Amino acid sequence: MSSGYGAYGSSGRCFPIFSDFATCVTEKSIELCEPYRHDYFECLHNLKEYKVQESTDYSKDADVRAAKVREAIRRVQDYEPKVGKEC
Repeated sequence: MSSGYGAYGSSGRCFPIFSDFATCVTEKSIELCEPYRHDYFECLHNLKEYKVQESTDYSKDADVRAAKVREAIRRVQDYEPKVGKEC
């Protein structure tokens, strides 16, 4: 949630991405912050994830997909919010 609180009282899963988007919008025009907006909406709705799961090739290349998931988890764990920093 954009309030910063998750469903169980801790920080929401998308709040760091939302705060980066909000910081960018306050410092620049919204057109320049489109990548942040896109990342925030993907975090909220997982549209790319659902699209991939619906494809016919989803069952193929499970090892490659698992490696991509592990890489994405590593990036999320290493993510440092840019609040207070330049966009």
